[in-house]
Amino acid sequence: MARGMAAWVAVTLVSTAAAWDAHGHRMITYLALDGLPAEMPAFLREADTRHRIAYQSNEADRWRGTRHPVMGHENNQDHYLDVELLDQFGLTLDSLPRLRNEYLRALIIAKHEHPDAIDPYDPAKDPDRSKEWPGAAPYSIMEHWVKLQSALQTWRILEKLDDPRRRHQQEQARSNVIYHMGMLSHIVGDLAQPLHTTRHFNGWDGPNPEGYTTAKTFHAYIDGGCIEHHKLTYADLKPLYRSRARVNPRDPWPDTLEYLRQSNTHVIPLYRMEKAGELTGPRGRELLCERLCTAADTLRAYYVAAWRSSGPNLKAEQDFVRYNNFKPDLLPGGDAPAAAADESAAEPAGDGAEGDSGNDGDGAQPGGPRGAAPGAGQGQATP
Repeated sequence: MARGMAAWVAVTLVSTAAAWDAHGHRMITYLALDGLPAEMPAFLREADTRHRIAYQSNEADRWRGTRHPVMGHENNQDHYLDVELLDQFGLTLDSLPRLRNEYLRALIIAKHEHPDAIDPYDPAKDPDRSKEWPGAAPYSIMEHWVKLQSALQTWRILEKLDDPRRRHQQEQARSNVIYHMGMLSHIVGDLAQPLHTTRHFNGWDGPNPEGYTTAKTFHAYIDGGCIEHHKLTYADLKPLYRSRARVNPRDPWPDTLEYLRQSNTHVIPLYRMEKAGELTGPRGRELLCERLCTAADTLRAYYVAAWRSSGPNLKAEQDFVRYNNFKPDLLPGGDAPAAAADESAAEPAGDGAEGDSGNDGDGAQPGGPRGAAPGAGQGQATP
């Protein structure tokens, strides 16, 4: 075991590096928010909003602190995909079904038809039954992305209605955007960590002719201990961050798979660096900075794609008013929103064509092309 890793393990016997894991996710989130173009909502540049999104970026790991089998069964697989295991099920990244349940069906059928081709599974060692399959991180990214797209669309509709009686709805819509931006941040951040893309996620697994570490503390060391060793901060990463990544607002799936594929290429170099004792030196610091900045840039691209595909057309606006069925006069108590114009007066008179509820045009919203240079908010100080 390399000296730096051994020292960190010794420290963790009496303390925890979990805060540093959270620190890494927060850094990724702040940097992504720095890179948002000016076309996106102004409230995303407010300091309080930035802090809330950064806090929310760790919610998925806080769930893991709830030791309940339902929580683990539902969420644990969303943090990773062990690429090498797909072959056992007759799959590759390129052949993955686009929908989660279709993916699970393919895994189940393969295991039923060719059980000898798949690694043995012992449910007695897996109380929440979350380790039987290779993982589901790309599906989690897509699901969180489309929920963010939906939340942004609702916020845009309410802003256009501009009805004082709906102020509480506007505030909640803003909170929903913050929630989904934070949740998406976590999974995008996870997949930039190479050990979230491999069966060798916590020490080398299986035949090991190169003699790579098998330490069961390796994953936690990369997640947090190595960042702590290099004392990396938001201020350190900010000068290195560049807005380059692109995510297609019409179809993020291919970009999601490519992001995962690129992260997986760092698995062997990471193990080689650990073996050579280089993780604690300049090369280790460089790798960490590159991975964190890549996560932030990719997250920014997902945010921009969600925004640019969330523009509501007339039908979406009319459907919101119709199915929301808001009757302010029937709200209980003295805390009802202030009276304003009739509901009918608030019905939108937009100019969109009926059809799909979203605007999936690339760059169709005002403010510049995809991947524009970092906009307002980049200069904000962040603790």
